[in-house]
Amino acid sequence: MKYLSFLFVLFPFFSNAQDCTLKNEKDQFKQDPRLTTGFISLGAGNDKFLLSISADKKEVDYFFALDNSAMCFNDYSRVVIAYDTKQKGNFKNGGTTNCKGYFHFIFPNQQNLNVNLTNLSQKKIATIQFTDTGNNKKIITLRPEDQETIVKLTNCILAELEKLRIDTWKPKK
Repeated sequence: MKYLSFLFVLFPFFSNAQDCTLKNEKDQFKQDPRLTTGFISLGAGNDKFLLSISADKKEVDYFFALDNSAMCFNDYSRVVIAYDTKQKGNFKNGGTTNCKGYFHFIFPNQQNLNVNLTNLSQKKIATIQFTDTGNNKKIITLRPEDQETIVKLTNCILAELEKLRIDTWKPKK
């Protein structure tokens, strides 16, 4: 009985272990290391989308690809993320102008994390509202398992940011 109760006490420490499977890529232009989650399919029905979170020594990039969407996004397009705490975050498109439903928002990879990036790693996202160039809106309500997935993937990337900021090409003294 002692051993059984001991296992129950230790269970919470092992249940929250990170299962991070990040892909290591090279930047196609600078040949710097870049970590990515790859595209993960999230949502259901009309709310399906792909999400990829990538990071290099300068930035963290959230790339959304809306499924079967002809929404056009440019530099003035926005996304509003509503967390389950009723707090919201506004982000502008950091990608190129397109009519394929591709949307990026980008954070700098710096020592002191941006508060919005911290929120993405700690708070569950309730809804994502995309606003395109014609002021059309698409609201995606996330399922609980998708909320957990985004928090987990964000934490996986954040755990590696310090290593990515180190310049590997500089000679050692």
